[in-house]
Amino acid sequence: MADYTFKEKVVVDPSDARAFEKALYVAAGMRKEDAAIVADHLVKADERGVYSHGIQRNSIYLNRFKKGGTDPRGVSRVVKEFGGTALIDGGNAMGMVTGKFAMEKAIELARKCGTSAVSVTSSNHFGTCAYYVQMAADAGMIGMMWTINCGNIMAPTGGVERQLGNNPFAFGIPTRKHPTIIFDAATSVVARGKIVVAMKTHSPIPEGWALDKDGNPTTDAEKGYWGTVLPFGGYKGYCQTFVNAMLAAVLNNSAFGPTIIDLYEEPEKIQNNGFLLQCIDVNAIDDIEGFRTRVDEAIDYIKGGKKASGVEEIYVPGEIEANNEAKARKEGITYPIEIVEESHRFAEELGVELRLTK
Repeated sequence: MADYTFKEKVVVDPSDARAFEKALYVAAGMRKEDAAIVADHLVKADERGVYSHGIQRNSIYLNRFKKGGTDPRGVSRVVKEFGGTALIDGGNAMGMVTGKFAMEKAIELARKCGTSAVSVTSSNHFGTCAYYVQMAADAGMIGMMWTINCGNIMAPTGGVERQLGNNPFAFGIPTRKHPTIIFDAATSVVARGKIVVAMKTHSPIPEGWALDKDGNPTTDAEKGYWGTVLPFGGYKGYCQTFVNAMLAAVLNNSAFGPTIIDLYEEPEKIQNNGFLLQCIDVNAIDDIEGFRTRVDEAIDYIKGGKKASGVEEIYVPGEIEANNEAKARKEGITYPIEIVEESHRFAEELGVELRLTK
């Protein structure tokens, strides 16, 4: 996770942020219930410290409404169902709305069949995978998710051309006393959205995040944005990226490779984004309460290990974000002034009176 340092900050109560975001998306044409889903998703990302996927995305999502790339009133539907599997047409709706609909279907099928696989096509960028695998964990299930990124921003190992996204994937595992285990990651060293945040806040990016368009290492956020992101783990990260695309997009004939459009630069074009959700109902294999206990014991074992010099605590996947969320709900979400001012400009354009204030 990036260690964001904001020069000028605004602290906002999460409930106020959700109200603001809901009003913004309703004014942009969404149904109230759908706008509430988007608002909750974006603000939760910010609560968890994942600013790359929070309200800073307002600019691109609202622009896609304005330019016609995304249908603010799109409706998702099940077009095919067999056993524990289903295919969902996202109806070009906001990805958060389709993603929630799809995970609810995956949970329903896993309750019936023990496990499920729900494939989604004709969708849009849906925010964080963590949101959906948390839904599965809350239902007493292990949740898994794969998606294809909305823009080719990575070169394959041995290549120099943008041919792949940094196709994210995630796992969510229920616990008892500890925060849900959540591993949610793009296959690049960092999500491209973090480079976008750095651009908006005029901040440099660390070495190893990206290359410029000529293939040279860079710490300039704008050069990194127009260049390529680097995969984690070298060639292994590239291989994971490729496989994720097979599961999320090639399986259901969603956009891949030359048919991928750029989320940021082509707001007038339909994305046809694809993803795959899977659930395992723990009760189909063993008692959920016994499983939760064993997971907690595994967490205690890892956290109780000998620490390296200078390390105060060993964390498990999702723990840092859960700590951020607990702090934000108590003390408020800290936003960079640039993101707040940008959101206020959208509010003025759409006639929304609410503001993000201390």
